[in-house]
Amino acid sequence: MKDKLVSLERAATSVKTGDLIGLTSSTVDNAPMAFLRAIIGRRIVPLRLVTLTGGGLNADLLIGAGAIAEYETCSCALSVYGAAPNFQRAVRAGLIKMKDTT
Repeated sequence: MKDKLVSLERAATSVKTGDLIGLTSSTVDNAPMAFLRAIIGRRIVPLRLVTLTGGGLNADLLIGAGAIAEYETCSCALSVYGAAPNFQRAVRAGLIKMKDTT
């Protein structure tokens, strides 16, 4: 059986400009942060993002890095820490195309 595990760097190279990324957790302790930082470090833009059950630190990090052009979600917040500042700023400035799936 072929091993399906790859390095973080190799996994990040599978993400290409214009790809759609789906994230399923908005909790601070469950986000794939190392993977997202690897994507940001490669400067792969623009990307599209969908978060189910809402976005959080994971989405806010990508948005703040300027990696997201389109975002589909029902909410984006930092749980008990309040609003997601990069998300709020990008929406207000019209920097990302939003699709509200409330």
